[in-house]
Amino acid sequence: MNSLGKLMEINNKEWGKVFDSIHDWVCIIDLDSKILRSNKIGQKYFSLPINKIIGQKCCKLVHGTDKPLDVCPLLKMLKTRERESVEIQILDGRWMMITVDPIFDDEGYIIKAVHITRDITRRTMIQNEKEQLILELQKALAKVTLLSGLVPICASCKKIRDDKGYWTQIENFIQKYASVDFSHSICPDCAKKLYPDLDIYGD
Repeated sequence: MNSLGKLMEINNKEWGKVFDSIHDWVCIIDLDSKILRSNKIGQKYFSLPINKIIGQKCCKLVHGTDKPLDVCPLLKMLKTRERESVEIQILDGRWMMITVDPIFDDEGYIIKAVHITRDITRRTMIQNEKEQLILELQKALAKVTLLSGLVPICASCKKIRDDKGYWTQIENFIQKYASVDFSHSICPDCAKKLYPDLDIYGD
């Protein structure tokens, strides 16, 4: 083997190490989505040896379908001829960001594609929790805003009219819109009025 051949062999080995060191699942696919080459992280992603991954269609491996989904970035890439991505939940429940880049021949035709899959499950869960918290805060704010507005109250019995026109006890109204509980007692003025013979508060 001449020096050029040895250099190319070294470069191929180095490239293989780089390829297998990438934490994302990277594979080369043909235009029919068949996997031609995969880095070693694919074994961890799908609990399969590399020889069981190569030859499968990525849609079958990732989504359990024989044909690409409508949101498949490969289909979009074939139309736009540039990088396309999608965030999607895969067959086992994990969330993945899938990116596809075209590989061109010397004449500018797309002949293959680089298929990159990144596990974004943790990021998606954090984002979902954040959105849920924002929703709960918005609901709480709406309740506070309601109680800070004009509230129709009966001048005699002190019942409150809700937004549907029903009259309800003030305790029930506040419990519904402010998430508080009440404990009942008797104030000194009412105690004197209702029980004049009893010295409840020791006056």
